[in-house]
Amino acid sequence: MNTTPFYLKPAAIEHDPTLVRRYYWQSLLRLWSGMAILIACFYGLLMLWVFPAAVHAGMHFGWNWRVLAPLLIPSLIPSAGVASSVGRRLKELAEAGTPLTAEMFSSRPRRVLQSPLDPLSTYDLCAETASGLALGMALGYHGPAVFRHSPFAGKIVLGPWRPLWLGRSTEVVVAGDPGQPVEVRIRRRFGINFFCVQRGEALHAVQTIATHLQDQLAQRDRALRAVKREQELERAALQARLTALQAQVEPHFLFNTLANLKYLIRTDADTAQQMLDHLVGYLQNALPDMRSASSTLERELALARNYLSIMQIRMGQRLRFRIDAEEAALSRALPPAMLISLVENAVKHGLERASRPGEIIISATLRGSELRVQVCDDGVGLTEQMGQGFGLANIHERLQLLYGERASLSVAASEQGGVRATLIIKE
Repeated sequence: MNTTPFYLKPAAIEHDPTLVRRYYWQSLLRLWSGMAILIACFYGLLMLWVFPAAVHAGMHFGWNWRVLAPLLIPSLIPSAGVASSVGRRLKELAEAGTPLTAEMFSSRPRRVLQSPLDPLSTYDLCAETASGLALGMALGYHGPAVFRHSPFAGKIVLGPWRPLWLGRSTEVVVAGDPGQPVEVRIRRRFGINFFCVQRGEALHAVQTIATHLQDQLAQRDRALRAVKREQELERAALQARLTALQAQVEPHFLFNTLANLKYLIRTDADTAQQMLDHLVGYLQNALPDMRSASSTLERELALARNYLSIMQIRMGQRLRFRIDAEEAALSRALPPAMLISLVENAVKHGLERASRPGEIIISATLRGSELRVQVCDDGVGLTEQMGQGFGLANIHERLQLLYGERASLSVAASEQGGVRATLIIKE
């Protein structure tokens, strides 16, 4: 492509003599090949239709140069026209400051693009681009390109008219072997124009199609990267909110626990030792959660067990708890701090407000791909304060961001009194 400013004359160039001779002889051989095919077809028709009828009528024909000359001699005349056409093309390139290359007079140039998308998405994008008006106009078709496609073969053929095999058609093939980058292969197909002097139209068509496809692939890649960055930012924001939640909850819990531990050390050493053991277990499970975006049901149940054991020491006979979980469900993924938030709500809003002993039951079941976790208490039941604050709102928001419609949290009154919180996550 010439980049010289319009007000400056391009520097004079000299074409490679070897390429010039090759260009001339290839053009001449193309013309002669076309003429030879026409002559062969003409004589083939004569032998099929005229000669059998003449022989049947008793006429005799022999091969004679006087018969062949009228057809052979005209095939030599266009040689001068080939030289003139090649000369004009070389002059145009020289005036434009563009050196002659082998691709310029090739009838079947090709390009290969690397696609950042999967094979199916790449093929859909190529088919959409090939059928568009913009590409057809860029190719000089005065409208959308005529094309046919074969999704199973990953092939698209486009050209200015039908039948596509007859004229200047171009083929686009999407190929992607497992574990290898997806390639888009663009090449000119064989057609009648093969027998003409090549003036660079084939190379122009292949380059134009490659440029349009490359632009569309780059736009789609940028869009996918933008979506991915947005999702990463959402996850980062979610993790930041989770960390903020834990930073608000844990110091308050730890302060009260340590205050109780300090009192028990002076009054009841055995109970103080039990509380210290549960506090160590709680921290062993809680601290990794603060640095992780995922956890398992087994780890979250261990965290809840240590938390409830500490609260049981602090509340005495007012708190009992039981944990029932299916073995198959223990390895299922569960976002960190969700279960402990439900348990804290049950203790704070259910049992601490009650004037009688209460029980918290945690159950986990797995039905196919659905994990169901329930936290039930028999405390004071639903109150105006239930559902207020940071805990439940944070769980709802995190479930929506992480799972969308595949997860839900419901809080309802239990039949035996108290509150039942149900967390459902589907893979």
